[in-house]
Amino acid sequence: MVQAVIFDYNGVLIDDLEVHEEAYAAAAKEFGFPFSREAFRKHFSASPEQKRRVLFGEISDDLWQRLFEVKTDRYFELAAERNLLIPGVAETLTDLSAKVMLGLVTNTLRVYFERVFPPSLAGLFREKIFSDETPVPKPSPEPLFEIMRRLKVTAEQCCYVGDSVLDIVMAKKAGVRILVVTTGDGSREELEAAGPDGILDDLSDLAEKLGNFATE
Repeated sequence: MVQAVIFDYNGVLIDDLEVHEEAYAAAAKEFGFPFSREAFRKHFSASPEQKRRVLFGEISDDLWQRLFEVKTDRYFELAAERNLLIPGVAETLTDLSAKVMLGLVTNTLRVYFERVFPPSLAGLFREKIFSDETPVPKPSPEPLFEIMRRLKVTAEQCCYVGDSVLDIVMAKKAGVRILVVTTGDGSREELEAAGPDGILDDLSDLAEKLGNFATE
């Protein structure tokens, strides 16, 4: 029986791909770097440090820090102008929190979550792990192992909900069932090829899928 549902953040709970993309593009332009939107979208689910190498190569720590500060400022400017919460998320999290424990494992930074995600919903998560709080971010299974330790559940007692091949790889390494939604950066074809335990068009079908696990 599922006792904990652990969520990814970007693409699952909020739709901020374009906001991150525009913010990185603005920072790249300010510092005179070319910016590949194709490369960014391909690696959107990666941690900021992983994006650093993909998008900007071997730049110095000081330059990366300054560039990332510009990117972050621009992100929050754009985020303040939009409602990034994916439809159905509030209802899904509220309903689920009354039945199971909720967790969060994401390659985003804590400050992005705390500045953008509604506090009333953020409080529904028992435990959260962000990329700046783990030495090895996704697709390593270590963040998932750590949150299971904190929630005191086994792999058989939880399910991860993501939106990318990266999420599927992590969950499989951890032996955790994985459901993916098509609201993020992964295409249905890519997600199907990676072999998740189920694909959802949105989170409204999550409760039914979790119920099916209980009868297996």
